[in-house]
Amino acid sequence: MKALVFSRSPTRYAATRTLSVVSSRFNASVSPLDFTTNFELPNRNLPYQQCKVLLSGICGSDISMLDSSSSRYFEDFTSFPFVPGHEIVALAPNDDGTKRRVVIEPGLSCIVREISPLCDYCSVGATDKCINTISGSLNSGIQTGYCHSTGGGWSENFIAHPSQIHDLPESISNEAALMIEPLACAMHGVLRAKPKADSEVAVIGAGTVGQMTLAALFTLAPEAKVSALARYSNQAELASSFGASILRSNDELRRTARRKSKGIMVANRVMGGFDTTFDCVGTNETLSHALEITRPGGTVILSGLPSPMRIDLTPLWHKQISIVGTYAYGSEIYEDKTIRTFELAIQRANSLGLERFVSTIYPLEDFEEAINHARNSGRRGATKIAFDPASKVSHTPRKAS
Repeated sequence: MKALVFSRSPTRYAATRTLSVVSSRFNASVSPLDFTTNFELPNRNLPYQQCKVLLSGICGSDISMLDSSSSRYFEDFTSFPFVPGHEIVALAPNDDGTKRRVVIEPGLSCIVREISPLCDYCSVGATDKCINTISGSLNSGIQTGYCHSTGGGWSENFIAHPSQIHDLPESISNEAALMIEPLACAMHGVLRAKPKADSEVAVIGAGTVGQMTLAALFTLAPEAKVSALARYSNQAELASSFGASILRSNDELRRTARRKSKGIMVANRVMGGFDTTFDCVGTNETLSHALEITRPGGTVILSGLPSPMRIDLTPLWHKQISIVGTYAYGSEIYEDKTIRTFELAIQRANSLGLERFVSTIYPLEDFEEAINHARNSGRRGATKIAFDPASKVSHTPRKAS
């Protein structure tokens, strides 16, 4: 079958890293990612099921991996070669041979790996904290899309455990469903932050992670006062639809932080600031900026996958700020009930207009063009770029009216 396969290749990894520094274009000829038409999934017995991909997104973490700019922290938790793609809308088989539309919760936790007894985290539903990422019935990998055993969304088919499969109501389009995985990530972060009704909240970054954080704040913390830093006009337009005040520069965000907290500013150091700041990018610059604009005793939520960085932590020390990491999804306490993050995201999807964030859909064969589009999505007026393995040509999805 058709698939994009990422192989372990130190030479190609180094070449890709060098090129990514000097060029804004992804170069398929030197990348460890290859297109093939004869990929075979590893054999898996029940309860694992083979699912057919309808759409699979290109995530910012995928771009970092392809640019060889991401941390190598996860390398030893990954089995090669693997098929990327963890944002997946698919067809899953029913017992009678028919198929149904689903989204995939990609985490490869104890239940997915058929480990018994479950680790302490999985036993209470905190699958995002699972400690068994290299054992059980699957090869190493924290998620579908980074594990040799499962395949991934950048292919025609992949393998899933029933616990990963969430049925879709007919009212949710494939394009809207594609955004459920990043929305679930954002909801997990917002529910960790628990902003109060009168909280001043800043969101740095207005790509997919930032937009879904704004969507999560809009639906889970509607009375919070949200300001968003958006570099591009299309990002600003989308962000404003969630009620955020739009800021276009770091200086403007600093001045807003000072004004809202009635604090003082020494050079570019704000002595007041926002109650909670979401860093939805995860670079040296954005995390430093987040620490600058967060008030004493406030919280920085690190939502974007962080790149390796060197950072001055003096503001963290001086203002006694907390940095909170937020990864993936699991079970949440919401409105005094326990609910899976994915189920909460599915419940709220229709009210958020998620399909408008899917900009262009490409066939697998055009992966170089697709990745270049995703890598430069902001400046090209795009948000989410995706693959449709059954497609022959790229297209822009029809937006709901």
